[in-house]
Amino acid sequence: MADTEKPERIKSGIDGLDEMLHGGFFKGTVNVVSGGSGTGKTILGSQFLYEGAKDGKKTMCIITSEESKSIIKEMRTSFGWDFEELVEQGNLVFVDITDPSLRLQKSVEIAPSELIKSFKKLIQSKIEKEKPERVFIDSIEALFLAIESNYKLRTLIDDVFGVLRKFDVTSVITVGKIFGLDEMVEYGADSVIKLDRVITGNNLQRSVYVMKMRGSGTINEVRVLSISDKGMSVLAQSPYLE
Repeated sequence: MADTEKPERIKSGIDGLDEMLHGGFFKGTVNVVSGGSGTGKTILGSQFLYEGAKDGKKTMCIITSEESKSIIKEMRTSFGWDFEELVEQGNLVFVDITDPSLRLQKSVEIAPSELIKSFKKLIQSKIEKEKPERVFIDSIEALFLAIESNYKLRTLIDDVFGVLRKFDVTSVITVGKIFGLDEMVEYGADSVIKLDRVITGNNLQRSVYVMKMRGSGTINEVRVLSISDKGMSVLAQSPYLE
């Protein structure tokens, strides 16, 4: 008899987005959030962690280009989310640029592929130690920009994603629109959410759509992405209607 058990879904915690994903991310998958600067990538990933940590889930935030105090301050002042309290409760762990393994990326002496191998070992050791259910990496392009060979880039991206899948964590990874790197990262992901900004008349609106999700149907529409003082939500309307 065939196994008809459905894979477990992990809710993003973002109103409207889980509807577009037909229930949320699949457990243990790598989910890329792609878009230009200011489209809401960091907020989406932070809300994914916040909603999980509030429910008592162990979560981890890996920041590749700045100190965690920046994101802690931004989320507290913008939305009233107290990440420091979640850290004290043991439900949230930060790994940031102050970690020696990530600080290496500031050095011109280390080969880019060696940096990525170091990063892969870092996340493996941190996940083994902390055993998070949710991981947010913001952002991934800082690690891969210096890789000139597309073949090597593809292999190294798969290596990093493979570590996350190996430990069955559900991860959200942001990538910016830069030099075609976003397309390479998107290719290796289990799902891709695209964020953008749309001008209709005199109005500037953020938009969201699910570009792909392996093993699942999705709502194939571009919808309005709303960011208020309560956080992010997706509205059941098109950003293109005036």
